[in-house]
Amino acid sequence: MNDKNKHNDPLIDFEKNLFGKGKINWEKSEADVWNELQSKMDKKTAKVVSFRNNWIQWAAAAAVMLILGFGAVISSWQKTIECMPGEHLVAELPDGSSVDLNAGSKLVYYPLKWKWERKLKFEGEGFFNVEKGSTFTIVSNNGTTQVLGTSFNIYARAENYRVTCLTGKVQVTSPSDEKVVLLPQNHVELEEGKLVVTKMFEPEKAISWKQNYFYFTGRPLKEVIDEIERQYAVTIKLDPQLNNRNFGSNFSKQHSVEDVLDFVCKPMNLKFEKQANNVYNVTDES
Repeated sequence: MNDKNKHNDPLIDFEKNLFGKGKINWEKSEADVWNELQSKMDKKTAKVVSFRNNWIQWAAAAAVMLILGFGAVISSWQKTIECMPGEHLVAELPDGSSVDLNAGSKLVYYPLKWKWERKLKFEGEGFFNVEKGSTFTIVSNNGTTQVLGTSFNIYARAENYRVTCLTGKVQVTSPSDEKVVLLPQNHVELEEGKLVVTKMFEPEKAISWKQNYFYFTGRPLKEVIDEIERQYAVTIKLDPQLNNRNFGSNFSKQHSVEDVLDFVCKPMNLKFEKQANNVYNVTDES
């Protein structure tokens, strides 16, 4: 058959031209494609793991912050009980212990910490009846008293610090870290930075204020006048030259403030004058 009589199919000619000249040169082999796909899958997995790790870290950080915040609340939340001039009151503490507060006295404690640390700050005068348990600590400017379960009286005003033990055992520590242990009927007073102990003390006199009766034995007149001010919620101006004159006697709050001032002033050759409502002036008569 002549070549000119041959039927040439255009599609067959195209296939011959395309595939008859050898193999196709692919840019990546099959193995390369699979390796690339596997790499992409690994990266996605790594991102998920990283996200989970970050979530755990954030949760741990939040938990730490929550614990620290709760601890700060426990350490900072305090309760203050203050007995104003002219008043007496009883403060009940979380463990059942109680404190009878004299006029012009204040205590501060931390309710949320009380179960682990029975500790309070105190200024003024108070009779403490402490339930048995862990160490009970009372901190004042001029001394610290520690007990386990007992009853005692503390007088902590200005530069004065006195503790009288009625029952149990009491340890008293001075600002200079001097320590003494008190038994029933023992009394200690801070004098010129030293703790001076008196045995066979009459503890009833130390707590007579609970019945509105006040004993003074050789006490400075300023201390007596300050007590009258607190009990009657008045202001008494005392000549500073009379501050350290000794007074030894007692008085009852059942009398008026003017009767008490008269009782205090006459034996000491002093006089008092009423200057205004609830304001008095005490001077030497001479």
